[in-house]
Amino acid sequence: MNETSSCCAGMKGFYGALAACLLCGIGYLVGSQNRDPGFSLPPHLINATASDSTDEFSIATGRVSGDAEGLFVLDHATGQLQCYVMYPRTAKFGAVFTTNVGEALAGRGEKGSKYVMVTGDASFPGGGRNGPAGTVLYVLDATSGAFVAYGLPFDRTMLTANRPQQGMLTPLDAGQVRQLAIRE
Repeated sequence: MNETSSCCAGMKGFYGALAACLLCGIGYLVGSQNRDPGFSLPPHLINATASDSTDEFSIATGRVSGDAEGLFVLDHATGQLQCYVMYPRTAKFGAVFTTNVGEALAGRGEKGSKYVMVTGDASFPGGGRNGPAGTVLYVLDATSGAFVAYGLPFDRTMLTANRPQQGMLTPLDAGQVRQLAIRE
């Protein structure tokens, strides 16, 4: 292992440990809410998002509405991206949205591509009953440097009624982070 990969492996472990410490701290605060009647957290205060990748899959979570969270899963071999939305009143996945990232990455999402995926909060105008969800999903093809941002058309009325829904993730914008050719 060279110095660079050793350093990067150490940083990955550092960030994993940091995330574990933060989650433990949040767990302690939430747990202490039950032990100390003088301490309470406002409802919906904690809204954690996370992402991780392996050679085969990437996974991320993101807020879809004030009450629901989405689980985004990307299959690196096929480019198939899916979002499953957990309905809070049933504790079941009530919505599924899909797309293929290769189409939005201008054909760059080829077999052997490596992806990185994260979510971010968004507040779109007109985000009413059928407006865009409160999250944007960002996917980067780490082999080419091409990236795409996706929105999620989410019907909050169907969530409230516990009715299933499905649709397509919508590409919002795309770009390229690697502007120069790599010399061999």
